[in-house]
Amino acid sequence: MNIILNGKPYVIENSNNLLNILKTLDINLQNLIAEVNGEIVTAKEFENKIINENDVIELVKFVGGG
Repeated sequence: MNIILNGKPYVIENSNNLLNILKTLDINLQNLIAEVNGEIVTAKEFENKIINENDVIELVKFVGGG
């Protein structure tokens, strides 16, 4: 399956939900939020968010500071 992740094309095999894709790509899930085709997806929704051919995914990591 072809996806666009943070502006770069990827070919992903055997992954149908966002959580599996992120784990396949070895992406740290801590403090992470995603946008899939313009829709915000929180970490607790990653497992239930089905990813389809040519979906566009943007990842944002929140960093604390002072």
